[in-house]
Amino acid sequence: MTSRAQRTDASPPCSDGRPTPEAEAEQLRGEARRRFAGFVREAVNPGSYFRERSHHVVDRSVIERAAGIGLVQFSLPTEVGGEGRDKFEWGLVVEELARISLDPGFSVLIDTTVEITEVLLSSGRRELIERYVPDLVTGRRYVALGAYESRDPYDYETTARLEGEEWVLQGTKHFVTGGLVADLFVMFVRDEASNDILAFVVERDDPGVTVLPLETMGLQSMALAQVVLHEVRVPQWRQVWRADALSEFNAYARGRRIMTACGIIGALEGLVSNCVEALSTRRRSGRRVLDYPNVERSIGEMRMLLEASRATVLRALSGTRSLDRDAYFDEFATVAKHHAAESALRIGQLVMNLQGGEGYISTFPWEGFMRNVLGLIGGQGSQELLLMQLGQRTIVGLEGKRIRENAAELAVAKLADSWWTLHAAESVARDPAGRFAPAALSVASAAGLDPVGTEPGQLSGLVALLDRAHALVEAVRAGRAPDAMPQGPEGQFVGRLEDVALKAWNWLACAIAQETGMLTRLLRPCTVKEAAAGLPEDFTRDVLELLTGSVVHRGAEGRYTTDQRLEQALISGPRTSAFVARLRRALSRGAQLRTGRPVAGRESAVGCGGESPALADVLVNSLLGRLEGLPQLLSGPGARVGCAAGDGGRSAATLARNIPCASVLALEPGQLAPNATADVTVESRACDLDGFEEDDGLALAWLPAAGLPTSDLRRAITACRDALLPGGWIVVPNPLPPRRPVGAAAARLDAELAGATGPVEEGGVEDLLTEAGLGHVRTMWEDAALGIRLTTARRP
Repeated sequence: MTSRAQRTDASPPCSDGRPTPEAEAEQLRGEARRRFAGFVREAVNPGSYFRERSHHVVDRSVIERAAGIGLVQFSLPTEVGGEGRDKFEWGLVVEELARISLDPGFSVLIDTTVEITEVLLSSGRRELIERYVPDLVTGRRYVALGAYESRDPYDYETTARLEGEEWVLQGTKHFVTGGLVADLFVMFVRDEASNDILAFVVERDDPGVTVLPLETMGLQSMALAQVVLHEVRVPQWRQVWRADALSEFNAYARGRRIMTACGIIGALEGLVSNCVEALSTRRRSGRRVLDYPNVERSIGEMRMLLEASRATVLRALSGTRSLDRDAYFDEFATVAKHHAAESALRIGQLVMNLQGGEGYISTFPWEGFMRNVLGLIGGQGSQELLLMQLGQRTIVGLEGKRIRENAAELAVAKLADSWWTLHAAESVARDPAGRFAPAALSVASAAGLDPVGTEPGQLSGLVALLDRAHALVEAVRAGRAPDAMPQGPEGQFVGRLEDVALKAWNWLACAIAQETGMLTRLLRPCTVKEAAAGLPEDFTRDVLELLTGSVVHRGAEGRYTTDQRLEQALISGPRTSAFVARLRRALSRGAQLRTGRPVAGRESAVGCGGESPALADVLVNSLLGRLEGLPQLLSGPGARVGCAAGDGGRSAATLARNIPCASVLALEPGQLAPNATADVTVESRACDLDGFEEDDGLALAWLPAAGLPTSDLRRAITACRDALLPGGWIVVPNPLPPRRPVGAAAARLDAELAGATGPVEEGGVEDLLTEAGLGHVRTMWEDAALGIRLTTARRP
């Protein structure tokens, strides 16, 4: 038999001396006990059992006395007589009130009057605040909120219409907490004219207001009511917000979810303690009930549920201090409320099982607890609604995160358009009849430049600028970063050329920051010295100043950080490899356009070299199950994969790492680059890219299309088809045409620099695969930020 450990609430401080949230929470619970426990035990607990049985609520004078000891004012702003404590602190007070109080409605009534007072304060309406808030703060009045109708808010049956200088309200609110004792109501209604949601203060004595008691299974002490509004006329100054009151209600519900969860935690702790105490004197078969293993197990489960719920609630309370907290929806508050309610149901069931027949007798607390928990489930949204909202939020959040990450990478790609444009303009201006002049001219024209008409002075300045840019790249790569950034384009150009040059210089700074590791270091806030990490500090400062406002942000303390949306492109891994490859491709293509010398191999082609890890990762971890029969072929004895990337073996090595169960055959124009396959085994065959043989027996053929003329791609596809096993697949990474005009023109120039006449036309890859007699032709995946799609086909 295990010994029972004593609970300890002391938590060690953080390493910087600040208390942990757990330690701070326990300090606040202690403060709440010292200040308010005596009041609750003397003024609230006496008579609570009989009040609930007779459906009576705590006397109104108790609310006023609670204000007299500072309970109501605890979290209200100091300017209205409150203490100004934050919601983290108030939540712990609510929890402690619920633990100490024998009246389950008391902590709820106190919190709702506090929260609704804050609603009125948030309106900023001076007349409303001066008329009502002082009485609410001192407990002379009580306020309730009416929103629930079991309908969509924009389908509310409770409506408002403007007649002259008055609003006329009509309808019923079916579930108003504290309605039986309220002097005031904040009513959310639908404007008949605009269908917008509005809110008004309604006084209990207004003609046409009827308050009816609400018969419920539990929560008898929460003064639940129905409030009927029949042609209730209110002056315009009682309108709380002039529009979009639904957003304000969402902000209110966000806070109430947390406080409901806090109240549940307090009630659960009291319930578990009372349950153990009630069992401590019982004996069965000569043994204490508490010594039976099944009883210990049940109490252990209760403790687990209680502490797990406490942790989620504490996380939600900590989130109220975040400056980035959503103003209208709090995921952690929603999780906390749902988890606490579910835990309460399970703990209640365990308690009733342990208590036996007493669990069903209303004179004991167990049965009442279960009734009250069932009532709390519907508060601030049913459990099912909370899960739906969390699901929607999760989907939108994940999709939004990916969109934001793509947008950050696309922003860098747009800057790269200017880099391409400068080189294209220089190339055409220097040699209008050159080999790449037509393609370069299309890039410049798409960017709004007329390179042929460039003045000689402007051309010489452009040439000098690009000379400095490429010299800088070579120096940085050689480990010889200059003491400062070279002279940029500021003041050297006019008109459209000036704008393009400035953006191109900014992109160059981004590429330099990546080459030196500066962007990665800036994923955490850094000073200039920290960001430099051995680079000249003035040079580092110049680079950071260029990047500030685009991919780098400067905080109030002068520290720099990389845009967090770029994190996935910088933290290493396949995405980082692809990001680096795109930057380096633009650098190398720019140099190639200036010198006319071809870039060796296809390592810098789209979908090859550094971009291949990201594509292989997608193939194996996202698409494999959708390529029918391929997993079985790859897992079979002697399985082979053919790679016709022609990038010095980098793609073949990547495929071998991702598909270790198969051997990889790499077709290369020449020998494999040194160390290209140092950690994997790749069989190489020096031949043309269409040199697969029929007896290769490939389960998978990998054929990047970028840089291949259509005729070469057709031959390569035919060779791959013949080399595939029946049921084998061919995967063709091919460029995804940018939607940006300059980007699309740059892609055509890129293809020509790679030796092709241009990228395959839209749908051309699919046509070639179909023409070769392959089936199941489809585009399985595409990524706008990478600018790549994967097209697949299967050999029948």
